[in-house]
Amino acid sequence: MSSLSELTNGLESLTHPSPDWDFLDTVLNTLLVSPSIPEKTLDICRHTCSQLLSDDVWLTAVVDPHSIRRLFNVLVNIGNLMHRIDNTIPATTQCYMHAIEVAIQKPESYYSPKATKLAFRDVIVAAWVAAMTLSFVHASSAPCSTIHALAFAGPVNIFPHIGDPNFDILQAVHDAGDDLIRLLVDPTTGTLPSVILFPNQIHQLSTFVLSSQKGYFLAIQAAQLPANLSDEQYCRESKMAMASVLLCLARRFQSSHTTELFSISDKPFCTVETLALIMHYLAASLFPNASTLNDIGVILCGLGAGVVVTSIHGERTSAREVARLYYEEGLQLDPSHPHLLSNLGSLLKDAGQMTRAIGVFNHALACHPELDIALVNMANTLRDLGQYAEAIPYYQRAISVNPDFVDAYCGLSQTMNAICFWNGRATWMQKAIEVCEKQLSDTHNQTANLFSTHSLDDWIALVRNAHSGQLTPLEENAWKIRFGYFLQVDPSRPSWSREEAGFFIRLMEWYQTRIQQLLYIQTYGQVYHSEHANMTRVYESMTIPHSALISTIKGSRLPLILPFHTFTLPLTARTIRLIAHRNALHTSFTTFTHLGRNLSVHPPPPPPFRGRINVGYVSSDFTDHPLTHLMKSVFTMHNRKRFNVFLYATSPTDGSSYRDYYERQTEFHFNDISSWSISSIIDRIMQDQIHILVNLGGYTKGSRNEIFAARPSPVQVSLMGFAGTLAAGWCDYLVCDPIVCPPDLFVQVCAARRRSPNARSSDEMSPDVGVPVNEGCDPASSDNDWIYTECPIYMPHAYFATDHKQSYSSSSSKLEVAPARWLDELRRREHLRAIIFPDLPKDVIIFANFNQLYKIDPLIFWTWLRILSRVRRSILWLLRFPAAGEPNLLQTAVAWAGAEVASRIRFTDVASKDIHIDRCCVADLVLDTAEFTLIVLENSAALTRSLPSTPIIACLWPSHRHKMASRVSASLAYATGLGKQMVVHSREEYEDRAVVLASAYWGSNVEKLSLGPNGGEAEFDTEGSELLHLRRRLFLTRETMPLFDTRRWVKNLEKGFVAAWKRWVDGSQFRVGYNDEGAIVVTDDDMSA
Repeated sequence: MSSLSELTNGLESLTHPSPDWDFLDTVLNTLLVSPSIPEKTLDICRHTCSQLLSDDVWLTAVVDPHSIRRLFNVLVNIGNLMHRIDNTIPATTQCYMHAIEVAIQKPESYYSPKATKLAFRDVIVAAWVAAMTLSFVHASSAPCSTIHALAFAGPVNIFPHIGDPNFDILQAVHDAGDDLIRLLVDPTTGTLPSVILFPNQIHQLSTFVLSSQKGYFLAIQAAQLPANLSDEQYCRESKMAMASVLLCLARRFQSSHTTELFSISDKPFCTVETLALIMHYLAASLFPNASTLNDIGVILCGLGAGVVVTSIHGERTSAREVARLYYEEGLQLDPSHPHLLSNLGSLLKDAGQMTRAIGVFNHALACHPELDIALVNMANTLRDLGQYAEAIPYYQRAISVNPDFVDAYCGLSQTMNAICFWNGRATWMQKAIEVCEKQLSDTHNQTANLFSTHSLDDWIALVRNAHSGQLTPLEENAWKIRFGYFLQVDPSRPSWSREEAGFFIRLMEWYQTRIQQLLYIQTYGQVYHSEHANMTRVYESMTIPHSALISTIKGSRLPLILPFHTFTLPLTARTIRLIAHRNALHTSFTTFTHLGRNLSVHPPPPPPFRGRINVGYVSSDFTDHPLTHLMKSVFTMHNRKRFNVFLYATSPTDGSSYRDYYERQTEFHFNDISSWSISSIIDRIMQDQIHILVNLGGYTKGSRNEIFAARPSPVQVSLMGFAGTLAAGWCDYLVCDPIVCPPDLFVQVCAARRRSPNARSSDEMSPDVGVPVNEGCDPASSDNDWIYTECPIYMPHAYFATDHKQSYSSSSSKLEVAPARWLDELRRREHLRAIIFPDLPKDVIIFANFNQLYKIDPLIFWTWLRILSRVRRSILWLLRFPAAGEPNLLQTAVAWAGAEVASRIRFTDVASKDIHIDRCCVADLVLDTAEFTLIVLENSAALTRSLPSTPIIACLWPSHRHKMASRVSASLAYATGLGKQMVVHSREEYEDRAVVLASAYWGSNVEKLSLGPNGGEAEFDTEGSELLHLRRRLFLTRETMPLFDTRRWVKNLEKGFVAAWKRWVDGSQFRVGYNDEGAIVVTDDDMSA
């Protein structure tokens, strides 16, 4: 065979009007399989195309109509070859598109200058029209605008003729042109709508699109079939070839994340996801195979939870549920397809169908024992079921198969921590952290030249528009510098400073907030409330300029370490902040993409009528959940003269009495929005005219942060659910206290304290903070001095809500005299102690920790062992939470402290909530954990009931001051008024304080305690009883502690809400004064009024 150079030279010299098809096939096939390709091959490919087709797809060579199939194959192979050489060049896409355009033409049109040339776009739009028509079969009714559009199409009425074998839909769509597309475009998104088809519908799609061509491409049908092929076989091969080209094109659009080729007036009329979905539908219709059906499922899952469709039975179902049908359909074709099995198992796992998921993963691993993704997914499922020990071998197998599989390292680290299996812990944890750090160091999105689509003047005009046309010289200069980072690329800048997509998303968020406030001021003036009802104004749609560029951004992968997991890992402030920030950007990107190509600013609500602020609480935990146990009375304690309260439940009812309580309440408005689309939820919140929207979930399971990313409310607040920063442009305030969140860790405070003394003394307002880039206030900056992007609302005692007075009273002593109540408490405690630890002598002190075991780290456990060693008459009470952790901790205790100390660690089973809460008082001293505090939502109900009578050693270590979750116990301890006796600031102090309190343990028993004369003071043996006295003070002052005064807490929260609303109205939220560090500090006044 000739050398590659000779072949390419022969290809380059192609000028004969009648191509030598055999020669072309030989050259292209040889190059495709060659390990190396001559340098000039790309230019030769372009030359060959020009010899065959003109720019407008007219044939330039003499091609016999019966050779169109050969031309099609040559164009496809040229496209494949160009993709192999450089998969980014647009010419490859053009080549594939030309191949399809060759195939769809009528044979007589190739040589007639007057003939109509069908374009690739006609195929896509026709497929869209046919898909929309098919989708109506399952829909209760078709949108009127869509029916009108399908009936338009110039002189031809498309809708009634779809499926008619004599109707040429391609020609009808071509003749209708842009007018048809404009009518099909969803006015709310500016793009063609997403079409969800069920698997049994897509088989008809190619028949509808190619109705005039008998369901396949006549142009590539040979006049004389090869001797070894029947007509049916040849038709099948033709469809398979066309499906392959469609899939190649779809993947190219997905990888480049652009739809510029599908635009009207330079504006794309479809998103990448919906375009890829339509192309996959058509490919699967032409030639169904397992891989294509898998890809359809993946695309459908990526559309988001808010996309729903009506089934043939009239039931509303999500796109993810339809994806499951495609996975199952694909497995009918290939029961061992690895990706179908893995994706189906993951989808079932996410839907809570754990048993089915495990069955699917077992089948996948039986077919593919070394399929790393199936191994990790199996491990993840077992871990979520609490089968930690069973999950670990699967993670280890995945790492053995693929040492670079980062998901396996992270999963293994978390699972080993969950059961305190610390062998190799440092290695696995460090590997997971290194992988995450590498992810964070990479540019958020590789979007290039996003801002170069418009001039600097255009971008400055956008900013100026958000400021009523006014920018101070200082502000304008700052914005020019920021835009300059992306308009003038400097390779010397660090990668994080070029997060172009992240900056664009933050710019859109910033614009939303400023325009929303500007509309309010222009409409109502700078008023905090109104005496006039029905002040609602109708606004014209306020589209954000240049927001259509969101469709050119490719969504990034989230960091492997989730925000919640940062609570237990030794991470820096910047790393924790950046993990949260990447999740926030992802939420915004997903929300913006779902809401449409052209983003709009949601209009502000009218001023609070007669001062009544509308507050909305959003949560997935209005069920039998710790958050409900803590906040049950909060919502009814709001001052109804000053606040209207709305609850939005994003999870369905669990049938509990708690949910029933919320649904029956009349003091607030309860809305079950669990099945609503994101658009419907936003519409409802705006209809309710919410002024302040409270996020009770943050980055916890079941949260719907996309609600907040859509910015339906002027002021948005994070409270209780997530003990950390959200690092999001859609969260304005964090309700906290100075103990859990030191002031200097907030970005506004940090920036204010860096100002010069001269600037700080000024009474003028500072410039709008804008969207910092490559600055200390940029969430992606390398600055490690701060963590919180929100402004703090500092509560005067503790930020943590506790519903103690309402929930504790039913089980507490009814005696009114303090000594009598205390004596009754001691007897109750002694009785419970005898039940739980019947063999335990009365002089043995009980240390306890009621955490899930994953919060226990080696350092704190070693400290506990030292305490046990120093206090001989003591035990450590832990929970089997989970049971698999017990043998690991006992084995570690034997190795580190000996068998005798290990024998004094007692485990009990996890009890029901009520039993667990009652028995907490049996502990003499609760020992806090350091990385992740004992008092968080999962344990809070029990701890906030036991804290009034059980002292705690709470951690407030300087090394953890940037971790809110590690400081909650200390905050609550201080809120009792006895924090100085319970809060420690180092590991050494922790150990010593526990030993001192235990060593001074009271020597009296309950029988020695009795009431004094006439029911007066009890007689106590006071010598050496500091721990007992601390317990007594906690118990007897619980009714007057601010910590458990829920009504007082609510009143203080209301003060914070009022201040936040005023700051939004007057604009000080956006322009922090030089003497103002941006914090709202709530002061506690006389509560006796």
